[in-house]
Amino acid sequence: MTSSGCTVVPTSCATGTRRHGANARAEEFITACRQIAEAGTGTRLAVDRASDGAFIGWCSLTRWNPDYRSASMGYCFDDAAWGHGYATEAARAVLQWAFDTLELNRVQAETDTRNAASARVLEKLGFVREGTRREDCVVNGEVSDSWVYGLIRREWRP
Repeated sequence: MTSSGCTVVPTSCATGTRRHGANARAEEFITACRQIAEAGTGTRLAVDRASDGAFIGWCSLTRWNPDYRSASMGYCFDDAAWGHGYATEAARAVLQWAFDTLELNRVQAETDTRNAASARVLEKLGFVREGTRREDCVVNGEVSDSWVYGLIRREWRP
């Protein structure tokens, strides 16, 4: 999946042939991709910057439930990629695939309540904040709350 600023690369996880940046991070990424694929519960896709091909992060759909036609979406980007619209662009491409190809009815996402930028990404995509999970994560050694967001197929506007 390619758009103006980034390329979402589905083959990197399945083949394990992608090498980029720090080898340890690449290996960790590939291992996580393989685990998700082997479990049959989703996929994690590499995101490359279109201008130079650099790996800048990933976007995933996990916890697929074919009976409920639902999944959870997540993303993680290198600090240097923040503020350039890459997360929104990649997540939009993954959501398009989720609703049009996989025919999901619902996609859920969560973000740390202190991560206003991630909340803005989700809200730009049409996600609705549905609630708060109290003290459900630890980030950099600090206990934090998470916001839960949901996007229903009929509310999706590509």
